[in-house]
Amino acid sequence: MGTIKLTIDNKEVIVPEGTTILEASKSVGIKIPTLCFMKLDELHYENSPGSCRICVVEIAGNKKLMPSCKTLCAEGMVVRTHNPRVLNARRTIMELILSNHPFECLTCRKNGQCELQNVASELGIREIRYPGEKSTFSPDVSPAIVRDLDKCIMCRRCETMCNSVQSVGAISAINRGFNSIISTGFGEDIELGNCTYCGQCVAICPVGALGGKSSVDQVIDALADSSKVVVAQTAPAVRTALGKAFGMESDQVVTGKMVSALRAIGFNYVFDTDFAADLTIMEEGTELLGRLTHLIEGKADARIPLMTSCCPGWINFVEQNYPELIDNLSTAKSPQQMMGAVIKNYFAKKLNRPRKDIVVVSLMPCLAKKYECMREDMSVEGDPDVNYVLYTRELVRLIRFANVDFQSLPESDFDSPLGESTGAGTIFGATGGVMEAVVRTAYSIYTGKPAPKIDFQELRGFEGIKKATIDFDGIQIKLGIAHGLGNARKLAESILNGTSDFHAVEVMACPGGCIGGGGQPFHHGDMSVIKKRAAALYDADRQKSLRKSHENPSVQKLYADFLGTPCGPVSHRLLHTHYTNRRKIVGVYPVYPESTKENGAICLSASTIESLKTICGKFDNDPKELINILHAVQELVGYLPKEVQEIVAEQLRIPLSKVYGVVTFYSFFTMAPKGKYPISVCLGTACYVRGAEKVLDEFKNLLKIKVGETTADGLFSLDCLRCVGACGFSPVVLVGKKVYVRMTPEKVRDVLNDFYSL
Repeated sequence: MGTIKLTIDNKEVIVPEGTTILEASKSVGIKIPTLCFMKLDELHYENSPGSCRICVVEIAGNKKLMPSCKTLCAEGMVVRTHNPRVLNARRTIMELILSNHPFECLTCRKNGQCELQNVASELGIREIRYPGEKSTFSPDVSPAIVRDLDKCIMCRRCETMCNSVQSVGAISAINRGFNSIISTGFGEDIELGNCTYCGQCVAICPVGALGGKSSVDQVIDALADSSKVVVAQTAPAVRTALGKAFGMESDQVVTGKMVSALRAIGFNYVFDTDFAADLTIMEEGTELLGRLTHLIEGKADARIPLMTSCCPGWINFVEQNYPELIDNLSTAKSPQQMMGAVIKNYFAKKLNRPRKDIVVVSLMPCLAKKYECMREDMSVEGDPDVNYVLYTRELVRLIRFANVDFQSLPESDFDSPLGESTGAGTIFGATGGVMEAVVRTAYSIYTGKPAPKIDFQELRGFEGIKKATIDFDGIQIKLGIAHGLGNARKLAESILNGTSDFHAVEVMACPGGCIGGGGQPFHHGDMSVIKKRAAALYDADRQKSLRKSHENPSVQKLYADFLGTPCGPVSHRLLHTHYTNRRKIVGVYPVYPESTKENGAICLSASTIESLKTICGKFDNDPKELINILHAVQELVGYLPKEVQEIVAEQLRIPLSKVYGVVTFYSFFTMAPKGKYPISVCLGTACYVRGAEKVLDEFKNLLKIKVGETTADGLFSLDCLRCVGACGFSPVVLVGKKVYVRMTPEKVRDVLNDFYSL
């Protein structure tokens, strides 16, 4: 690859071909503000739509200011990044962005960490000269994630993360122009779609449009209730990220101060989820060895590969996308849920208290944990094993609410008997950590001797999919590890199509594992933060005197006193669970003799459904042919209602939100049946200037319908066009194939009468 020499702000810069002006500027210490742009090389994530225009720069010889995130460097180019013209343009752009943004900074969840707020401050915005119309969307509140579209700036980071990196496709951009928004399929609540609650959209949102659902108030109420025993459990990833929020280094492990803070807040007991991680290894490792034994014996129920079940985002992903792999999932609960079950059933008896008197609060890096603790299979007679989950950012708020000076706190130890753990439990927080912990214990149990090494470097690192083979005393155990749901999808597909031969697979939904969870302090695009957290966990592991889960004396005592044996009757009842097929579209539709409409929904006949599948098949069910498929489907059905889009989505194996986004973007698609006489009002520049909007309003008034709707008698439907190429005759209206020129509101009634009389 060649190099390019250019000048940026009087500095001579030499960069490789294909480098953007933004990247070149950064390489010489010139900071250009951005909003929509974000690039995470390790995740193969890049969002650079160039839509916000905050990063514009001036290029000598070019009349227009150009977005630096999209413009490639050229030989001899002269760039100015902060002259008066550029700065004034950025300020104007920022004011326009803020013109319809709610001014709720003091009460916004992102206050102090908002990128929009920061850039506005850097640009010196002190007034908004362009007041705009504010949107009034209702918040979309799910068990884990809250969406507030009023604060969305359409940077599309979340869409790129959800679709391109995580491959979930729960959200997509719909409509076009000023009507564009980020939406779920058909605008349904996010919990009704296929969101896995991984929270990565929240992690990269620059503003307060996406956030986690807060449980801080409920926890404060529980702490104030003297009739309750409130118990905290803390995940390993939390202790590596918490200190940064209080001015400490991002890789500093603050376990002791965290425990002291929780006691100062009022928690009666503070336990370590690492203990339950060791417990998980005992159960999951035993389960793996059992399945391997069945495989060696040739039994049909081997269910290989065994897939880890610690990550609720991954569990949701399997249940919704790969229910055929449910039997491969380990039945072992996650460490959070195991700890909850042990506290409510074992520790409660030690306290001589009924389980409902115990309130378990989990402190997690993860948003999906909030959903996990609410699952029906994670409670007993309506009493959940884990009552509340606070993600790391919530814990920061709770500590600040309690006026605790975190940095000055002394170090404290976890409480007994559920506070002792090994290094194996600690590394659960990093991708590959669960598998490494399993190997340390499973090898010893299977061979009867210690593993030849304690650190398995081949299972570590940030490669999207890692593969390793471990020699179990002559038996080659093949392992697969993935982090990020896009990589998980590739791994799942390889298992289904038989191109992989793994014996065990670990998947974490979040980049880097739990350390990169959606509830962690924001990394603002800096992947080095996540890498430092991983290094801190491995360092903590090395400092532990015990580094194998089966060597944890407290775990051994729990089995001796209460659980019996790993995967035994008591363990299976308390520490294991089951999974459910939650695929949203399952290929089963109500079938009617002929396609009809009932209560506003289309009722498809069996022949119509088969015809739709045939159309998709003619295009090899290829998602790249979506537009052509939708054209053919619309020609068959006449329009594209939800039921039809669902069939297309299933046949092409793509999210409904993707289909919905395409249908709403292109004006030639319609989700409502067209009238006998479709009316199209041109709103191109010439027509608009000469009064087309007033003509459109008169059609709405007389027909009593909105744009995109059809009259009750089926005669007329109303739509808009952007240009018909007849500007000299504007305003222009088309009714069917008939063209009306130089329209005025007064002529609208006569136009309609022409067709009423037919």
